[in-house]
Amino acid sequence: MSKDLEKVEEKKSNTKKNDIKKSSVKKTSSKEGASVKKSSSSKKATAKTSPKKSVNEKVNESITLEEADSFYHVSLLAQAVCVIGVLFISILAIFEHSFTVPIEVLIGITLLIMAYNNDKLFKRKGLTVVYLVFGIVCLLIGVLGYFGVTI
Repeated sequence: MSKDLEKVEEKKSNTKKNDIKKSSVKKTSSKEGASVKKSSSSKKATAKTSPKKSVNEKVNESITLEEADSFYHVSLLAQAVCVIGVLFISILAIFEHSFTVPIEVLIGITLLIMAYNNDKLFKRKGLTVVYLVFGIVCLLIGVLGYFGVTI
């Protein structure tokens, strides 16, 4: 009787091990499209991988292409909102002179966002430096104008 119980327990443990193996999750990296298996058990995988490969897989899994695209869409949206804000505040500044400081600050922020988009999204380096310099100058003029210093 006890032998039968032992055999039943062995079968249960074997089926549990097989279930764990079957429940492994496959993830694909964004660049290579290669499959990476991740086991749901707490045991480490026995596959031989070099440290470089595991680091690269972690880097590839950290940011997917869709996440990067969504972030670039957000940065383009921020640029569009800043441009619309500059236009709106410019119309207000025609009637009220006190809106010149917010325009300068908003133009500086817009130029910095344009520099970021130009460098990261469009991969053009030429005007990035120009956008950065004028963006920082406009921010400084705006902040100094807020404290009453005119240049």
